[in-house]
Amino acid sequence: MRDEKYLSPEPPPLKPERGSLLTYWLLFLIAVNMVTAVRFTVEGTWLPAAWSAFAVICGFGVWRWQKLAFYGLLLGYGFNIAMNVDNSSLQGVMFNLIYAGLTYFLVQQKIEYFK
Repeated sequence: MRDEKYLSPEPPPLKPERGSLLTYWLLFLIAVNMVTAVRFTVEGTWLPAAWSAFAVICGFGVWRWQKLAFYGLLLGYGFNIAMNVDNSSLQGVMFNLIYAGLTYFLVQQKIEYFK
């Protein structure tokens, strides 16, 4: 009897497990940015619409475990913070800081799964 299938020299591949909080957060992030991209497009403000579309793409990238997409989301939050500082909107700055912190906190726990 051969035990080779039990004593394989290669470890089994890691299967990423997203977790429910990160899943719900990504679904929320993608849905809200889709709605805001459409709203900004209808209003004719193209720069925020492009950044919302970029956030949707990055949200799907994070869903597929892409590290570059995670950094893209953080870049998008930085853009939104800069826009809100320019508009003197303390509430917008606080919202984006909270969203960036939540995204960072939830993704950082699973960062070893990202490519």
